[in-house]
Order: sequence, then structure tokens, then C-alpha cells
Amino acid sequence: MNRLARWSVMGRKDYNEALVTVVKLSGVLQAFTGPARAPQARRLLNLDRVEKWFARAFTKGLKPAACAVVINSPGGSPVQSDLIYGLIRRLSKSSGIPVYTFAEDVAASGGYWLMCAGDKSYALETSLVGSIGVISATFGATEAAKRLGIERRVFTAGEAKMQLDPFLPVQPEQEARLRDLMEDLHEAFKERVRGSRGERLAAGKDDELFSGRAWTGRQALKLGLVDGLGDMRSVMQGQFGDKARFLTCSEQPAPGLRDLFGLGSILRGGAASGDSSGAHSGGLAGGSRAHGLVDRVAAGVAGAGGGDAAYSACRSVIEAALDEAEQRAYWERFKVHV
Repeated sequence: MNRLARWSVMGRKDYNEALVTVVKLSGVLQAFTGPARAPQARRLLNLDRVEKWFARAFTKGLKPAACAVVINSPGGSPVQSDLIYGLIRRLSKSSGIPVYTFAEDVAASGGYWLMCAGDKSYALETSLVGSIGVISATFGATEAAKRLGIERRVFTAGEAKMQLDPFLPVQPEQEARLRDLMEDLHEAFKERVRGSRGERLAAGKDDELFSGRAWTGRQALKLGLVDGLGDMRSVMQGQFGDKARFLTCSEQPAPGLRDLFGLGSILRGGAASGDSSGAHSGGLAGGSRAHGLVDRVAAGVAGAGGGDAAYSACRSVIEAALDEAEQRAYWERFKVHV
């Protein structure tokens, strides 16, 4: 069966050539609890979505010479970053198949966490790589609430249960707790990078390496964040020969016009929302997607005579708009034009 599987993929003439399985990881790292076929799901990277891709890529019957992981991600959830990292390393160790990671436009923050899963890592000269740091972003609307005559009422059992509510002033002790969490996540990120790159990292450059800065591929090479420069196909053919065959094991993105404003799931009859809680490594965070505000606006529409149907439709549109804004904010942090 193993021989048949390889023959069916490569064909009779190319049976003996090197086979490289390819997994393309593009999007923001974030958990998702909505429908698997929702447009938002296709823009997110998480363990649930990519696990089957790597199962294909490491199929022993195909006897791949290597697995190439092509990354285009501005970061996101540190949890999903580490889960996918751990999956890749476990499969590589159990199968004996080496992993090569490649940065395309952006492999920053959580995207660089994924880069560390490679035995060797590469970037293009113009790729943006690194951003080894943690960020938590939210908003403050205390003055707006006062002007609108809105009184925020929050009741908790446990003094630390409510943190940094956007409708209440920032309390120093709450900010200190958040920074404590972020520092611990940053330390975990640094440990992962050091464990992966080891002595390849530039000596005496920790302050630069772990400052949260993003680097071009050429700069990253000098700092030891990558092992070389080049695109996936060129590097793999240089390693395994010009006749090496490539098998893409990840699904191909198929966005439609309805996805332009993140409204695809609404037009299909349901809204899905991602989980953006917690401090993210390199993306938006802060534990709020403004769902309370969504409820108030949607309820206002329903109260104006639209009823439950109007409430549901309004809430779906607002959630989709917030989702789109959040996704764009992730990418904009690393957007460079020439």
C-alpha cells in the first residue's frame, strides 16, 4: 500500500524522485468556534484547522524527503502558535521527516513562533520576520459613555475577575496584572526561540532580538533568526534536486466577493465569531470584541420595531464588521509598500 500511495501521487516516471510535502499557513493565529466552512475560518490558523494538513504531509506511505511549511502570518494567539509548533515537532520526530520553514510576506510574532518549528528556516530578502514580543490592545470609551449618559455596572465575586473594562477608567493594579501576564508570555516566546535557534542566534544581541521589532529577511539572517534566503521551491530543489516533486497538503483558499467585508457567514444564514480573548503574541488582544456594545446597538434596532429578526441581522453585521477590522489591524502592523 505504501508503494501504491507514492505511485498514485508521483506517477510511474517520477516514482523514485524526491517528494516534498508542502503546507501553506496563511492568516491570523486564532481559535475559532463557528462553522468550519465560514469565510472567517478560512482566514484563521488554529490547531483544529491545520491538524489534518500535517497528517497528510507526514504520511509515511508517501515517504517524503521533507515537509516544507510556508508561512504568511502576522501573529495572533500564543496558544495556537504553540499548539501548531508542538504538532509539527511531534510529527517530525516520530516520522524522521525533516521540516523546513519559509517566510513569505510576513512571519512575525506568532508567525515567527511557527518558523521555529523548522529544522532550518528561510526567508526572502524582503520578508518581514521576527517581532518577538507580546501586545494587548483594547479601547477606552469612558468619556463617550459619560456624554451619552451611560452608566457601567459590573458586579463580580473575586476582586480580579473584571480587568480593564473599556467603559471604566484604567486602574494601576489592573494594568500591573496585565503586564505581569504579558511578561510571562514574552518569556515563554523567548524560551521557544532560544530552544529552536540555539547558537545560531547572534551573540550579545538579546535586547534587539527580543525587542518586538520586525526585520527584513536580510537583517534576520545576520541576527541568526533564519538560516538562509530563498523561496521554498528554489531552496528545496537545491537541497533535493531539480526533479524534486511537490505535493501541497493544505487546502487552497477560495474567498469570494461576499468575504470582502467579512459578511460571507451572514449571507449564508449565520454569523460566526472568533475567540480573541487573552494577550496575543503580536496581534490584537485585551479580552474584548466589544460584544456588549454590539448588544446595545442591536437591541436599539430591535427596539425601534424590527423585532428579533432585526436584532439578529444587526448583530451579525456589526460582528462581521468588527471581525474585519480586527483582521485588518493584525496585518496593518507589518504592511510596507514600495
